[in-house]
Amino acid sequence: MKIDFSIDKLSGGGAERVMVTLANGLSEKHEVRLITFTPEDKYKVSSNVKRVKLNHKSFKNHTLKSINNLIRYYSQSHKPDILITFMPYNALIAIVVGLILRIDVIVSEHINHTFNKKTKKDLFIQKRFYRFAKHLTVLTKYDIEYFKNMKANVSVMPNPINIPDDINPFQNRKKQILLVGSLNRIYQKGFDAFLPVIAPLLKKHEDWKLKILGNGDEGMALLKKIASENNITNQVIFAGFCSNIEQEMQSSQIFVLPSRHEGLPMGLMEALSNGMACIAYDCISGPSELIEHETNGLLIENQNGKQMFLELNRLIEDSYLRERLANNSAESVKKYSLDVILSKWENLFNTSNGK
Repeated sequence: MKIDFSIDKLSGGGAERVMVTLANGLSEKHEVRLITFTPEDKYKVSSNVKRVKLNHKSFKNHTLKSINNLIRYYSQSHKPDILITFMPYNALIAIVVGLILRIDVIVSEHINHTFNKKTKKDLFIQKRFYRFAKHLTVLTKYDIEYFKNMKANVSVMPNPINIPDDINPFQNRKKQILLVGSLNRIYQKGFDAFLPVIAPLLKKHEDWKLKILGNGDEGMALLKKIASENNITNQVIFAGFCSNIEQEMQSSQIFVLPSRHEGLPMGLMEALSNGMACIAYDCISGPSELIEHETNGLLIENQNGKQMFLELNRLIEDSYLRERLANNSAESVKKYSLDVILSKWENLFNTSNGK
């Protein structure tokens, strides 16, 4: 089967990481291309995947330019059996091209529908165009009814993760706390509110460090300002974009997800798979589907900073609790392993083809 993936760019976000993971996995059995419209790459794809960069400046408007470039590309090359794209803006481009050239399009949503930072344009695309996709996938059951009401052919498709073959023993790891995510989306990720919460804990436990993985100049500048105002600059490490997340996670003990909104958070899934002690706000949606409180992690009432402070302090001071949660974490996410999720995609392809 000929499968294309399209997205604006590979700039380092979680959805982009998911797309690369899927493309790499599916390329073992199918002919796969990954198409972008903006020349920015943070992720490397498998040699089995053909990278296509369509950056020709045919129109000033980026959307029209991308639609035109994709149509031109398909007129000069073979069309795919299925075109897969993520999120509303990219969906608009793929669906328009799919309607014109009669290509089946699958759209994947990677944030829950209640996310209050969505633009009017995103809502318009969802309401007016998603019904024309062959299929729409969402990360959790929470979003099914919402998109069914838009007449979309919708089903749940979780994010996949690569389960490590070996996990670094917990006792060999640094006393280090990780935050992971795009720094230009710090409101969604909750990093802005979390730094003042952790500041007194870092001062109390001077042997611990907070490491923040993610790029974004604006967000980094703001977070550095907050760290300075709270006098924790010497205990906060801004590491920027990380190409080897597994290594960083297996060198650290605690992972925190302070997000205000999520879909099915990749960072938390990867932290669990790498045997970290995880603590997360129980935001809509995702964390409660991944964490069983006190078994493989800790769930905190959404944006309850006082409770986060108390439970994170307990996690820092109780080495037995940290290790117990970490020991249970990797096993708990095996149902999201790449092989399992790729099988679900294969079933979806068969359904889309009427088999």
